[in-house]
Amino acid sequence: MFSAIGILLGFTVLAVLLAFKKPVWLALLASSVVMGVVGDGPGQLLNIVVETLQSSIAVDLVVVTFLIAVFVNLYRSSGFLARLGDELVKLLGRPRLITMFVPAVLGLLPVAGGALMSAPIVDTVGNHIGLSKRQRLFINVWFRHVIFLVYPLSMVLITAATLAGVDLWDVIIRQLPVAATMVLAGYVLGFRGAGRNRGGFGGRADRAVLARVFSPMLLAIALAVSTRPFLDRQLLEVVPLTRYSMVLGLSLAITLLITFSKSSLRSLVDAVGSRTTLELVAAAFSAILLRNVFVGVGGPEILSHVVPTDGGAGTVLFLIAVPFAISLATGNSMTGNVVSISVFQALLGLGVREVSLIYSSAMVGYLASPAHLCYVYTAQYFQVPLSAAYREMFTSSFLALATAVGIYFLWPL
Repeated sequence: MFSAIGILLGFTVLAVLLAFKKPVWLALLASSVVMGVVGDGPGQLLNIVVETLQSSIAVDLVVVTFLIAVFVNLYRSSGFLARLGDELVKLLGRPRLITMFVPAVLGLLPVAGGALMSAPIVDTVGNHIGLSKRQRLFINVWFRHVIFLVYPLSMVLITAATLAGVDLWDVIIRQLPVAATMVLAGYVLGFRGAGRNRGGFGGRADRAVLARVFSPMLLAIALAVSTRPFLDRQLLEVVPLTRYSMVLGLSLAITLLITFSKSSLRSLVDAVGSRTTLELVAAAFSAILLRNVFVGVGGPEILSHVVPTDGGAGTVLFLIAVPFAISLATGNSMTGNVVSISVFQALLGLGVREVSLIYSSAMVGYLASPAHLCYVYTAQYFQVPLSAAYREMFTSSFLALATAVGIYFLWPL
C-alpha cells in the first residue's frame, strides 16, 4: 500500500517541480526522496542512496557526464563548435542533412550529456535556415536517438536481448522499419516551414580547418567505441568504474581540444566549475537514484499483479503500455526494458516478437519523457521549456510506436 502511494507521490513531485521550472537535479532528487520515504521508510532510502553511490552505473554516468560537460564547455568557449557548424554546412551544402547527421553520429557516444555536443551545431545551422528553437530542440533529441533502435553496440539493446534470451540481430532486423519511420517523421515534423537558404555559409569548406575543429570530437567517439571491448570492466576493485573507454576517449579529446584551440588554464577551470557542469552531474546521479528507488520500493512487483497473462489484446496492450510508462516516468529506457522484461518473462515467456515491441515502446516513452536527460539538457541549452517540443515529440513517438505495433501483428514469427 505504502509502496504504491510512494510511487504515485514521487512522480507527482517530479511532474510538479518540472512544471514550475525548478532545476532538474532538484526535481529528480526530491522525487526520489519522497518516493523512498513514503514507500519504504527513511532507513531503506538511506541504504539505497549508499548503494547508488557505490554502484558502477552511477559512478560511470557521473564521471562521463562530468567529462562531457567540460568538453562541451571548452568546445563552445573556444569557438570550435560554431566553426564546425559553418564548415560542415559548406562541405555538404545541405543544412538539413547536417542537423540530422551530426546528432545521429554523436549518438554513437551513448551517454546523456552527448546531446550537448550536437546542440550547438544544430543551433547554428538551425538558426541559419529559420528553424525555431522548438524545432531545434526536437531535431537534436530525436535524430540523436534514432540509431539506438538498430545500434548493435547499444548497452540497452544488448541487455534487453540477453535478459529475454533472444538473438540481438533478430531484434535489430525487426526494428529497421521503426527506425525508418522515425527518420521520416522527424524530417517532416522537424523541418516544417524551414527554409533551404545557405546565406552566410556560402563558399568552399576549408578542409584543414574542418579536420582541426572536428578531430577532438571524432577522437572521443572513435576511442570510446574501439576500446570498449578491451577496457570496459572494473579494473580496480575499490573503484566501481567500468566505462574506461569513455573516460579515455573524452580525456584525450579534451587534451587535444585544449592543444588545438590554445585554451588557457582559466578556460579549463571555468569549464570544470561552471554551474552547468555541476547541475548536469547532480542531475545524472539523481536520475540513477530515482530509478533505484523505484525498483527498491517494489515498482516491478506492483506491476506484476495487474498484468493479464492470457495472450490476448490486454496482454499486448500491457506489452506496449508498461515499458512506455516506466520509461516516460523515469526518463530511462534501460529501466523500462529491464523492469518490463523481468516482469513479462516471468509471467508470459518472451520471444523476439515481444522483445522488439517492448524495446520500441520503452524507447519512444523515453524520448518523450520530461525526465529524459538528453531532452532536459537540450532544452536548457536552447533556453526553452520542456513542453515546447511536446507536439512534435509525441506525434513522432506515436507514429514510431504504431509502426512497431504493426510489425508485431504482421510479422508474427
